[in-house]
Amino acid sequence: MAELEADKLDDVTLERRAPPAPPRLQRLAAFLSNAFYELRKSRTASIGAIMLVLLFGACVATPWIATHDPIKQNYRSRLAPPSEQHMLGTDRLGRDIYSRLLYGGRRLVTIAIIAVGLGLALGVPFGVLAGYWGGMADTLGMRFVDGLLAFPGLLLYLLFVTVAQAWKFEGVMIDIVLVGALGLAGMPEIARLARGSVLAEKQKEYVEASRAMGDSSARIALAQVLPNIVSPLIVTATVRLGFVILIVAALSFLGLGTPPPTPDWGADLSAARDYMETHPLMAAFPGLAICYTVLAFNLFGDGLRDILDPRLAER
Repeated sequence: MAELEADKLDDVTLERRAPPAPPRLQRLAAFLSNAFYELRKSRTASIGAIMLVLLFGACVATPWIATHDPIKQNYRSRLAPPSEQHMLGTDRLGRDIYSRLLYGGRRLVTIAIIAVGLGLALGVPFGVLAGYWGGMADTLGMRFVDGLLAFPGLLLYLLFVTVAQAWKFEGVMIDIVLVGALGLAGMPEIARLARGSVLAEKQKEYVEASRAMGDSSARIALAQVLPNIVSPLIVTATVRLGFVILIVAALSFLGLGTPPPTPDWGADLSAARDYMETHPLMAAFPGLAICYTVLAFNLFGDGLRDILDPRLAER
């Protein structure tokens, strides 16, 4: 009995000596655990998440899993079928299709993420502040947004890219211009969504309590209201990633993207049009890559919508 009591005292002493986990780590662990639980409940989100993990894993590991230089030409092996040396065959210039798909996907996903991030950075503060302040600021801000929405997005992309090509921009500069155009085009939609969410949120009691404590309007809007409207913004950003990828691929297909020999799914798909009857795999692989990427983002975004929408909590 004395030994058991001594062991219990030692356990209690160790528990007292063990430092408690930091509150931030506890909240993060609880958030991740809850997110994983909710993710498993939605089959759509789970499938999309698995597809995205594979996609991002391939993008990160591209320098190590690519088998050839994506821009190196080899006319001796042009239009070769899939083989041990070239997993997916070669294109009309003898370049390895598998390596070009990897590097092209890495570039395309990077452009989409930066463009959507830019749209969020521009649209969220604009919509949150306009919706919270109301009055003339809200009226003028929304009329500006309406003016941007009235301008067709495709024309905006064409305008930016055409001007960039006229100024002899090449390589990374074309990508930067494209990111700016895509971010600016996505800003109005995100601003309107943020503004509408703020109008419903700013009537709640915690906002009135913050006002009573003397917090400034900007602090309340950005520090108190914004964290509570993140859910619809995340869903919109996820779905928009797939839309942006389609836009970038379409512009490259039309010859308005980064000029050759930069790996690009849209440009490779356009170059394969002349060989679709004799070598259909040249067009099939870039097309399947675009479909896979867009489907992954759309499935994950739809699943997030089901998870984060309180009206669907009892699904």
